[in-house]
Amino acid sequence: MRGTLLDLALDYESEAAGLRPWERRRRGLRESARLFRRMVGNREAVDPGRMTITWATIIDIPQRWCRRHGYLAVAGSWGYVIQRGDEPPIIAGPGDTLVWDGQKLTVQAAS
Repeated sequence: MRGTLLDLALDYESEAAGLRPWERRRRGLRESARLFRRMVGNREAVDPGRMTITWATIIDIPQRWCRRHGYLAVAGSWGYVIQRGDEPPIIAGPGDTLVWDGQKLTVQAAS
């Protein structure tokens, strides 16, 4: 077994996949895995000044983070379209970091 919450979620999901569908333990493992993923996402969104979007980030976490700063974030197949009022839309995807400077949100592209 590995060490991070995300690793633990992956382990639980893998173990649940190997169980027969009627086994009650399977449902418990999946629920625990979902909880661990939610905890990882919430931890990623704690910093009000920056947030890095990853492939493991639950969709609504960046949406809530952007809303906190007055922006609307819409999830698509590749990432997010982020906009506030009449400002031009910002595109951000996995690996990109959203940065809030107190006035405006910008994106640091993945390197």
